Amino acid sequence: MECCVATTATDIVLASVIKGVLETAGIDAVLSGTDMGAVYPGTSMATISVLVREEDLVQARDVLAQFENGALDDEDEEA
Repeated sequence: MECCVATTATDIVLASVIKGVLETAGIDAVLSGTDMGAVYPGTSMATISVLVREEDLVQARDVLAQFENGALDDEDEEA
């Protein structure tokens, strides 16, 4: 199974939220580089990669685009 970077973050909290958003959408995700976040928090040296399976990459980026635009919040309010 090949993994691809769906996005990156420099904050472990944001990376964890992104991972949770993807998993809620049914996309398995893992974080890579979390150890550097503890050493260099909030800097470009602390880049945390959010990895997904290659076959989920397009869907993951769509979900993340909706998340960034607040579209996922709108769906929650309608329910």
